[in-house]
Amino acid sequence: MAYWTLVTVKNGENTISEAVQSILDQTMKSSLLCIVDDGSTDSTPQILARLQGDDSNTKVITLADKGYDSRRIVHNWNLACDYVRSSDKEYDFLLITSDDVVLPKNYVQKLVEEMNKDPKMVVISGNRGLEQSDYMSLPEGAGRLIRISFFKEIGYRHPPYYGYEPWILYKALQSGYNVKKIAELEYYHKRTFGVGHKFIEYGPAMRCLGYHPLFVLARVARNIVSRKTGISSTASIRMLFDYFSEGKWKEDPYFHYHEDKLRGFVRSMQKRRLLSRLRIY
Repeated sequence: MAYWTLVTVKNGENTISEAVQSILDQTMKSSLLCIVDDGSTDSTPQILARLQGDDSNTKVITLADKGYDSRRIVHNWNLACDYVRSSDKEYDFLLITSDDVVLPKNYVQKLVEEMNKDPKMVVISGNRGLEQSDYMSLPEGAGRLIRISFFKEIGYRHPPYYGYEPWILYKALQSGYNVKKIAELEYYHKRTFGVGHKFIEYGPAMRCLGYHPLFVLARVARNIVSRKTGISSTASIRMLFDYFSEGKWKEDPYFHYHEDKLRGFVRSMQKRRLLSRLRIY
């Protein structure tokens, strides 16, 4: 089983070394480590040069500095995917992680073992450690492993719009595949969750993906009351405002509705979930 690893970084001098080392230390070794440096202005480029050295299994793609913009992450993901696809090398899985994520040594091995139990399992992750009360079964953003055969089916890239991160999960479920989060397999972020992006993409992402309004209201209320997701009350209220403020995003090139069938699938799934919760209570 061969897999390649994708890491994006922007000014990660305080975290990137430990994050990369946790990848190199995996019991199941990555055949390729592709790091996209989005124009770092600190010492990150020098650190990456040392980490790469003469290692032919490590590829660093260095971009020009265009300031910090969390929306560029999907652009950088697709850039790395295009590079790998053009290399004509075949892999079984893609591991997507981040410059501040530290993985336990057996992380990938555990994910692959779980994947091998179910041929229809196409996206899987561990748990970033927060006690989340919703979607415990859905994989995290960083630390996710994607089956390449499925990734090829959907174009070997993510859509360059808000909601790109959960999009692949809903796409998998819509197509009859399975996704999973292994709650007991924990990894951790060295930075506090939300620092940098401050959840500014969550509201428009939910709108673009067709989230059910009642589901959005329930999600925001849960964030405020339970404090289990790491999303502050202020950020949650902004998410709600952004979800309902479509006009705010009309000039934003990252705001684009995903295909109608997928949006309908997401909304129906969330409606069923809400109804099941009501029956429980």
